[in-house]
Amino acid sequence: MDNRRPRLAGLHHLGISVANLERSVRFYRDVVGADLLVGPNDGTSPSFIGRMAILSLGGRIFDVCEHSRNEGERFDPVHTGLDHLALEAESLDELQAWATWLDTCGVARSAVREVADGRGQMFDFVDPDGIQIEFMYLNLG
Repeated sequence: MDNRRPRLAGLHHLGISVANLERSVRFYRDVVGADLLVGPNDGTSPSFIGRMAILSLGGRIFDVCEHSRNEGERFDPVHTGLDHLALEAESLDELQAWATWLDTCGVARSAVREVADGRGQMFDFVDPDGIQIEFMYLNLG
């Protein structure tokens, strides 16, 4: 018997719970640039009751789920569970282009600020349900 931990290939996908599926799909598709892979549907898991859509966000699978018992409350990062999502820009210019794009779309965001002891910059904003999203560029080279 081999007692070594197997190699992890990586993060396959992430799913978030939202109050309004169509609103969230529009936000992530039209504002953030996700591709819609599977439109709104009832899902395939017998333990899931609600509707969901599957997006591709930066080449990763991103499930957006509207649970039937969701009462429309806003996300609160101080509760156990998800704290934030972090998206990556390829350069400082691209990070600034994203900040300008969000401004054009009317999405409130923080100022761009320095992080990682000067090796990068980032800003944050929230989606329609209040889920915090960070957008960052790090130069670790």
